[in-house]
Amino acid sequence: MAGVKEELSLLLRGLSTATTISLSVVFSVFAGVLTGYYLDNHVFKGSTTPWLTMLFLCFGIGGGIKNFIILSRRFKDDEDKKGKGEGKVGD
Repeated sequence: MAGVKEELSLLLRGLSTATTISLSVVFSVFAGVLTGYYLDNHVFKGSTTPWLTMLFLCFGIGGGIKNFIILSRRFKDDEDKKGKGEGKVGD
């Protein structure tokens, strides 16, 4: 019975990791587009449409890629530490 609980725990941990990484990427892109749209239409009164939106979309994509790399490394390092720690506990 403990094996099923451990498998479910690992599955949910993986799901939460994947959700965190994907939401981070999506929100970065979304924030970039909203910032560019706001600057285009409210600050510059449409005179720069759609250039700032596209520029900030690229910034958002770049930020999303950066977040993906940072979070992937962080979660991988956490898993490596947990894996090494489990072997030492049993000694």
